[in-house]
Amino acid sequence: MAYFEFPHTRTYEGDLGYLLKKMKELSDITAYLQEEFAKIVVLTEAQIEAMINAAIAANNLTWANELQNLKNQITIEYKGYVTARINALTVYIDNQDVYYDLLAQGYATTALTEAKAYTDSEIDISTMMINPITGEYEDVREVVNDIISYFHSQDSLTAAEYDALDLTAAYYDGKQLNAYDYDFNGKTLLP
Repeated sequence: MAYFEFPHTRTYEGDLGYLLKKMKELSDITAYLQEEFAKIVVLTEAQIEAMINAAIAANNLTWANELQNLKNQITIEYKGYVTARINALTVYIDNQDVYYDLLAQGYATTALTEAKAYTDSEIDISTMMINPITGEYEDVREVVNDIISYFHSQDSLTAAEYDALDLTAAYYDGKQLNAYDYDFNGKTLLP
């Protein structure tokens, strides 16, 4: 005889039916407990106390002790049930928070990746223009370089040449050069 016997040859079908049956049983038990709880909740603690006191007065000391023990047991079991339900709900809610946090992070990561890809592709497209020197459709950075190269003369001053002049700030400021003069005639106007 096998350790486990399944009513179906396909274990997933048997497992599903078994799980559905057990879930129904648990649902029925929960509904029953909720009905019983509703009956208990209807009574206030004072009402329960009055009922117990009336029973104690009507019966002998043995019955009074039994009722008090029963009250204590119900209170303990009820508190245990409520605590267990609260704990189960807390775990469920915490798990949902984690699930939705991960889901939101996934959506955010995907959205950011798509936005970056779109932005990068649009930037590549929008940085193109017709080069007035070559007449070709080129990256704007190449166009600017071509324009500067086209207009720079032999009197243009490179950074290395400027550094080699070893000029003071006062001397440079005294020349009062504008950007055009510096860019195109720096070699002749600075020394």
